[in-house]
Amino acid sequence: MSERDLNDNLAGGEQTPSLNALEAEKNVLALCMRNKEALESSVMKALVAGDFVDPKHGLIFDAISNLYLENSTVNRFTVCEKLTSDGKLDKAGGDNYVFNVANNNCVMSALDSYVEVVLKNAQSRKLIATLTDLQKRAIKREGSVNDIVDMGVSQLNNLKVKDDETGFETLGTILKRNIADLREASFGNGERKAVKTGFSYLDQITGGFKPGTVNIIAARPGMGKTALVLNIATNVAKFYSKKVAIFSLEMSKSELANRILASQSQTNYKSIERANITHEELADLTETLGRISSMPIYIDEKTNTNPMDIMTKCKELQSKGQIGLVIIDYLQLLTMPGRAASSRQQEISDISRSLKVLAKELEVPVIALSQLNRGTENREDTDHIPGLADLRDSGAIEQDADCVIFIHRPSYYTKKKDAAEKPKIEDAQLIVAKNRHGETDTAYVKWYGAKTLFFEPNRKDDPKDPMENAYTRTAPADQSSADYKFEEADEPPFPSEDDVPMDTGYEEDVPDMSANEEFFSDEVHDDLPEGF
Repeated sequence: MSERDLNDNLAGGEQTPSLNALEAEKNVLALCMRNKEALESSVMKALVAGDFVDPKHGLIFDAISNLYLENSTVNRFTVCEKLTSDGKLDKAGGDNYVFNVANNNCVMSALDSYVEVVLKNAQSRKLIATLTDLQKRAIKREGSVNDIVDMGVSQLNNLKVKDDETGFETLGTILKRNIADLREASFGNGERKAVKTGFSYLDQITGGFKPGTVNIIAARPGMGKTALVLNIATNVAKFYSKKVAIFSLEMSKSELANRILASQSQTNYKSIERANITHEELADLTETLGRISSMPIYIDEKTNTNPMDIMTKCKELQSKGQIGLVIIDYLQLLTMPGRAASSRQQEISDISRSLKVLAKELEVPVIALSQLNRGTENREDTDHIPGLADLRDSGAIEQDADCVIFIHRPSYYTKKKDAAEKPKIEDAQLIVAKNRHGETDTAYVKWYGAKTLFFEPNRKDDPKDPMENAYTRTAPADQSSADYKFEEADEPPFPSEDDVPMDTGYEEDVPDMSANEEFFSDEVHDDLPEGF
């Protein structure tokens, strides 16, 4: 049978019969060895050797792929030579089998259908293999039920096929879509996709947290990491009406709720936690509850959680309405199912990567808190300013993060014998050390520890602290002075001649200046330099 007989001009070439997996695999391989367009179209983009159910077909396709990547001619002869040089010809069925596959009756116009059959069968086999593995683990009781379920969710999620992945797009197509989104967000009714934190200069530096990004907020213990993300969550929910999901692996729901309550009321956090409040403070808290109870903030306090568990709960929450922000407190407390035997650094790397997948899957920004190592405290310098190398456990956190923000409070390292000397309101810095979407810079804020509150003082349109009347002016300085009204005094009358005092008969004493005139005369000091 000649090559001409095997081209697309076959009787019934436009019709694609129902094929089983083996026949579809043979057709794909035949077209690859007979038509270069088959390699350059969907085959090299979609298939890998592991997708073929017959091991012989996988070896043949692997040889075809290697020849193509080496820019060599691909036909039945070169494929056999490649298999021979690799010592795999016998495993691939020998020369006769390769030639028979190449002569298989198929048409180029039906290539996509053949590829689709191969891919669907490969996905089904992977699904069955995954379920079988989970069944074996359950029978042998390898781990808890929750761990096996979470592992299954992770593996099954990886098997999902993205229908919206279109592969390559031209620059013009991408930019047209971007310009349309920009026009809608700037001049239309479109909602800006980036999530603002409510801290104006920080938002100016970062441009807001964009969907699909992982943003790390890191600091030493006691620096205010949890307080900062709760302040951000409150701002996002209150001022921008976006739903916020908080996963707390360290603190209880009650503690987090009390912190939010303290930051929005006039009552200190310690008074709330110790249940030591006055009737006035109780009234204040009741009034605050009425104002903030409707904010769309959802808190989960499961201690032993993992990225797959977070993904499941977020999708459940997302089914009830779009999520605007996901917060994880904190990254080092997450676990990874099936990674018990690996090193902690490898586990953190897997967790970091999983958070990136989670952000992209949910199309929301993720804020994950992270601990720092003790390097900032043990340095000989006095500033103790953290850097990217101080991130704890793994460099993968720095690599995967789109934005890394450090909290630095200089007074935190000040050793004072009398704690009462510490000011109620301290200077704090939000250091943007990595920013994939802009520059790096520092936002200067204030820290009010008694109320677990970070705030920007005297900035227009920024969220204001509820207690600001107690410790800062209620309006900017220029506005305050402009609004203050002074009473205008009557202009005093110009004195008339009648008001001039009468002559008393005494002459005014005039001092004798003759001695001074003699001292400064040129005749007396003719020895001074010229021009003196």
